[in-house]
Parts: sequence; C-alpha cells; structure tokens
Amino acid sequence: MPTFSSRATLAATLILALSALVTGCGHGDEKETTRTLRIYVSQPLKGDRGGEDMLRAIEIANEDEGGRIDSAEIEVVGLNDSDETGNWVESLVIRNAREAAADEEAVAYIGEFDSGATEVAMPILNRAGMLQVSSSATAVKLTKPTPDLGELIRPTGIRTFGRVVPNDNVQGAALALFMDQEDVDEVFVVDDGDTYGKGLRYRFERVARHTGIEVTGAARLTREARVGAVARRVTSSEADALLFAGSNLDLARDLFETVHREDNFIKLFGGDGLSLSTFLESIGDTGLDTYITAPQLPAGNYAQSGESFLSGFQERYGRPAEPMAVFAYEAGRAVIDSIRRGARGDIATEPIDALRINTRNAFFDISERASPLGSYSIDANGDSTLTFYGAYRVEDGKLVLGRTINVPPSLLREDE
Repeated sequence: MPTFSSRATLAATLILALSALVTGCGHGDEKETTRTLRIYVSQPLKGDRGGEDMLRAIEIANEDEGGRIDSAEIEVVGLNDSDETGNWVESLVIRNAREAAADEEAVAYIGEFDSGATEVAMPILNRAGMLQVSSSATAVKLTKPTPDLGELIRPTGIRTFGRVVPNDNVQGAALALFMDQEDVDEVFVVDDGDTYGKGLRYRFERVARHTGIEVTGAARLTREARVGAVARRVTSSEADALLFAGSNLDLARDLFETVHREDNFIKLFGGDGLSLSTFLESIGDTGLDTYITAPQLPAGNYAQSGESFLSGFQERYGRPAEPMAVFAYEAGRAVIDSIRRGARGDIATEPIDALRINTRNAFFDISERASPLGSYSIDANGDSTLTFYGAYRVEDGKLVLGRTINVPPSLLREDE
C-alpha cells in the first residue's frame, strides 16, 4: 500500500501532467519560438489621416492569427510616412521601404496608404523580392502600368505588388453611377495633381459618357492660392456637380466650401480619399451637399470576422475604427495567411529569400478567399476582384450609406 509520501508524490506528478496537457490543449501544437519574422507597415501616422487605425488593425489581425506561425513569432513594425499635415513625404517613404528591404527577417510590407507613395516604394521592394500589399492605394497604374512605367516600378520584371481594395476602374464607374442616380447631367472635375487624383479623374472621365454624364470642364488644383480661381470656373460652368478627384484634404475642404458659398445648388462629390473622419468633420454645413464613394461599408454589412474586428476595436479604443481600417485588417490577415501557406519545411530555418518568394506567390494565388469583406480572389494583375462601393451622403460629420453600388463588368473599361 503506498505511503502518504508516495501518494503525495504521485498526486503532484499527476497534477503536473494534467497541467501540461491543459496548456497543450489551450495553445495547440506550439513549438518553442526560435525566430522572429517581421511585417513592415508604412502609413501616415501623423496628421489625423487614419494611418494609426490602419496600423492598429494590422496589429489586431496579427493577434487574431496567434502572433506566430509554427516556431516563428510574427512582429508588426509600424513606420510613419507623413508630415504633420498627414501628407506623404517621398524621403520618408523611401526610408521606410529601404529599411524593410534591408531587414533580413522581413517577409512582407503593407503600405502605402496613398497611391503616389506606393508608386515610390514599389521599385525598392520589388528589387528586394518582397510582397507589398496595400489596403487603400487604388490607382490603376500600380497594377496595370504602361510599359515605360512598368520598367520603373517593377525593375525586376516580377510582380510583387497587390491590393485587397477595389481599384479606380471600379471607383470611377461607381462615381458615375452615383451621379446618375442623383440626377447629375453635367459635372466639373478637379484633381489635385497626385497619382491618385490624376488616375481617378482619368478613369471617371472615360466612363462618365457611358452613363450619359457630360464633363463640362476640368482643372488641376495643387495649391491653396488657386482655390478661388478654380471655384469661379466651377460655378460659371453651370455644371450640376463638382467632382474633386484627390486626397489633399485641405484643398478639398477649401474648394468645397468656396463653391458651396457661391452656389449651394452644386452637388459636391469625392472619392474614398475624402472618406476620412478628419475631413468629414471639418466641412460643417457643406456636408449637406457632399456625396462620397468609398469601398468600406457600415458595421452590420460584413462577414462575422469583420463585425468582430469592428466591435473589438470599439471596445478596445472607445470609439469606432476609421472606416477604411477593415481593409487594413484584411490586408494583415491575408499577408499572414500567405506567409503560413508559403512556408516550406521548417519556417525557423527557411532562408529569407525563399520565404519572400513563397509568400508573394501564395498571395497572388488567393482564390475565393472568405474574408471580412466577402469572398474575393487576386487576379493576374494583383487586383482584388471585389467590385462594390458604398454611395454615401454626409450628415453631422459622418458617412451615411445611401446605397451599395456593385459595378457591372460592362463599365469596368480599360484605356480606350
């Protein structure tokens, strides 16, 4: 018969064994962490343009994915690419991309927020063979460049950039359909001279005529000193609407307010570059005549994982996430899943060059992925196959969804 001492020893042994079993059940087949792999995130972290929420969304995605893949810890490294006004700075973008490219444990890069900044970062990351994914850069030229531009942004000739957000072929058509539904016959178009603005204007003008909308005039606005002159051109054109194609929030606000003050019958349209809370809250009563297209939808319109992210963000930070943050969340999840699917053998010892190649191949192989945004694939150019945009009015500094526009293939026109 066992003595008291031996029974106590046996009991302690059983407790330790059960404890180990419970720990194993709680964390799956975890191995000891022997390597740290990094995902770089470059966003406008200054100037209240929503970059902080994009970074937080990617960090939450990493937490939700367990923060590791087998024995490798996944670390998210956030970098700022903007000045105090929130506008991207070329030297900062170059610095960020070079830092990621030179990091021997960096696997992927999520950024930039702006299309122009993305264009600057692309060749640096392309030479490093690193997957670059954007959750907000929509310019068509980034995935479908002309031959001359292709040589500049893809110097290796290998595709390394993709995105989870619909491009401006979709948004240009959504804007035209939105205007048509709002009984706009004639529109004056103004761009801000940046990659996004010029591209959106180009795409919109080519699809507008297919919906019966006439472009009565166009201008480029790159500095505040010209706001008054451009506004007079808009109001004297007798157009029903103004489209500001761009993401310079100060120029957009001043132009909208000036035009609205001179003629409050003109409807004011903007793309997703103006869907930020900072802009919406700054335009006051002008918002009553402001219409915005943006790919995000209000809470209650996403798959369960998206709704969980939005509610979790609200609980953690005490306020709603910036509207585009759900796309950053999906970008983070898709990149981490691509690292996982791309790993060959032991991720702790796989050479970084091989990890980068296999990760980007896995991303470009995405097909019918179930995501917070709905099911989508990545096409041969690196574009998401999602084709919906929200059509919004502005009320009390917030976006209010009027309808969802699912753009038909007949309007997704290439260069003509």
